[in-house]
Amino acid sequence: MTTTLLITFLLILTLSLSSLPIPSLSQLCNPQDKQVLLQIKNQLGNPTQLASWDPSTDCCNTTWQGVSCDTDTKTYRINDLSLSNLNLPKLYPIPPSLGNLPFLAILDINNILNLVGPIPLAIVNLTKLRYLYISHTNVSGSIPEFMSQIQTLVTIDFSYNKLSGELPSSLSLLPNLVGITFNDNFLTGPIPESYGSFSNLFTSITLQRNQLSGNIPTTLAKLNLAFVDLSSNRY
Repeated sequence: MTTTLLITFLLILTLSLSSLPIPSLSQLCNPQDKQVLLQIKNQLGNPTQLASWDPSTDCCNTTWQGVSCDTDTKTYRINDLSLSNLNLPKLYPIPPSLGNLPFLAILDINNILNLVGPIPLAIVNLTKLRYLYISHTNVSGSIPEFMSQIQTLVTIDFSYNKLSGELPSSLSLLPNLVGITFNDNFLTGPIPESYGSFSNLFTSITLQRNQLSGNIPTTLAKLNLAFVDLSSNRY
């Protein structure tokens, strides 16, 4: 009798346990990175295009739109973030939380018409950033001098925005910079003489369709440029 009761109890226990949800495997995504992504989503008004950013799932499982993790070194930190074609419910600035993704190497923000305001200072915290693209938005203000603090930058593309003011002379201090693309903005003033002091890696400068004026610096002749477009300005 005792044996029968024990078997019955074990059977009931097994059935009960089988009905419970199976615990998920440990998530690969760094919890701090995941929290930052959710903050960014919130700071952009929770657009429907980021519905895949589900806090109950792993942000490194390739289902989070625009999010890539470092699988080569097995650190699984966020190293590539693309915020593209987002239909924001109202006007929002670039999320300052972006500066809290310390392993980010590629940041691509494009085709977001309701994105406004200046380029945030928080970007200088991205000390591993190599490729920075902010294009086809309504981001405004000047191209900040603090961009020169991100010494890892290889490419900067700020095309098709509403940026104004003069070109920052300090960009020439970036040792790894290969090219800049600032076309289709409202930039004014001359091209800085310092742009003739870019490193020998620098090969491309695209500044067409702005309001630049003054003399084109003769120092640019010292560069080994493969592509130059300064058309449709006020020269």
